[in-house]
Amino acid sequence: MKIEEAVTAATAEASALMSCLGQPVVAYHVTAIMREADLEHARQMQLALMRRSIEALVDDGVEGIVAERFASRFHGRVGLTWRRLHASDGAPH
Repeated sequence: MKIEEAVTAATAEASALMSCLGQPVVAYHVTAIMREADLEHARQMQLALMRRSIEALVDDGVEGIVAERFASRFHGRVGLTWRRLHASDGAPH
């Protein structure tokens, strides 16, 4: 798996987030997370993106609990994809 494929996989069901934050912003942050080789730092970056995602969704009119659920699922997809990417060949990208 390449970084581009990982970003596509992680953002596949994130159209609501893409619409309020913008595709370039989401892609930039997810790409940065995918490029981060250190697991702990990648997790910190994911948490920051999750908080920003919730804020953006709520600002866009999504109910708080719905925004939290969406962000949680997105966070899980990003984390799973990061693990798959970094396990695919054992080398950071």
